[in-house]
Amino acid sequence: MTHIKAKALCIFRHQDQVLLSYGYDPSKDETYLRPIGGGIEFGETSVQAIEREVLEEINQQITKPKLLAVLENLFTFDDQQGHEIVFVYEAEFVDSVLYTEIEIHGCETSGLSYIAQWLSREQIELNQYPVYPTGIEQWLFPE
Repeated sequence: MTHIKAKALCIFRHQDQVLLSYGYDPSKDETYLRPIGGGIEFGETSVQAIEREVLEEINQQITKPKLLAVLENLFTFDDQQGHEIVFVYEAEFVDSVLYTEIEIHGCETSGLSYIAQWLSREQIELNQYPVYPTGIEQWLFPE
């Protein structure tokens, strides 16, 4: 990849947990976690992107999106270098039943399916899976 991508990710919280999706990097043989979200399309704002991405991936509407941070992320995935600017939001689900689900099944635009789960700080530490993008961990569990 030779260009910088713009992405929007959304942190959802419930009690002492955050909703994170599982991903896998085959070249590193690494399972990792990240908030739900994806690329910002041309002509779309970052908040419109997060609303669209959540609707497309898990068929849910969100409310009260609030920008928490903007991160610059330099990374390697599947042996390819990447560079992205990531808009990090927090929001709530319109449908509160999602807060009681153990697993939420999602599907990326590419067709790749994933599972998202509500995880506590302790569960994340026990699993020892990294949370990406690097630097986002400070916004997962506000003090």
